Amino acid sequence: MLHLGANAIDDCYDFQNGVDQVANSMFPKDFSAWKPLPRGLISLKNAKSVSYMLLLGSLLLATYFAFVVGPWSLILGVAGIFLAITYTAPPLKLDYRGFGLGEIEILLAFGPIPLLGSFYVQTGVLTLPALLVSIPIGIMTVTILMDHDLIFYEVYSVSKKFSLGTVLGRAKSLSAILLFSVISYGIVFALVGAKVLPIWSCLAPITSALILARRAKTFRRPNEAPPHYVPFTVNGLLSNWIFSLVLALTILL
Repeated sequence: MLHLGANAIDDCYDFQNGVDQVANSMFPKDFSAWKPLPRGLISLKNAKSVSYMLLLGSLLLATYFAFVVGPWSLILGVAGIFLAITYTAPPLKLDYRGFGLGEIEILLAFGPIPLLGSFYVQTGVLTLPALLVSIPIGIMTVTILMDHDLIFYEVYSVSKKFSLGTVLGRAKSLSAILLFSVISYGIVFALVGAKVLPIWSCLAPITSALILARRAKTFRRPNEAPPHYVPFTVNGLLSNWIFSLVLALTILL
């Protein structure tokens, strides 16, 4: 519910801040990234209501777990809601400020918070190994965000949404995406070496890298038109999913 609420509230404020209107004026009508708000299928008021209902639902569940398991359930839940709202909502609008603030929020919101939260409600404790394992997953999620920004680079530039991809430009963004992926892989190998993770966890970065290699030519062609980066982003999403799934399965086994 927190993830759904975060995505929904992001759509609301991107629409309110004019990003979607710019995208609709620049992209053809049949371009992917279909959204209900700019299509007029739901009002902004109702979309915000749905978003905050989802966030409230996640808060109620976090409160329940706080009574059943302990206070960290609620603390992590509140932190997740804070990150979801401040990502694009005024007055902070951190993803519009530059300096990689939005990307830091994504790292936390899709790495430590969900992993530590799920670990805590199952075990009743928080551990350093759990935190360390969450970091590469958060970093890989940042690369998906940056992949997405390659599609919307011109849109974000016009609408003054200074996410890291907008600030760096496409060529430097591709280099950063590759660097972040290598860092994530390196953390997993280091955790295996430190015996925090089993040796089989090496399969996570290896399989992810093999999928990532399918889009190697894009790293050498940074100045293509937006549609060029759609399959690039889908491939990055698949690489991230496989990385996280294989990592989880090797820990389970």
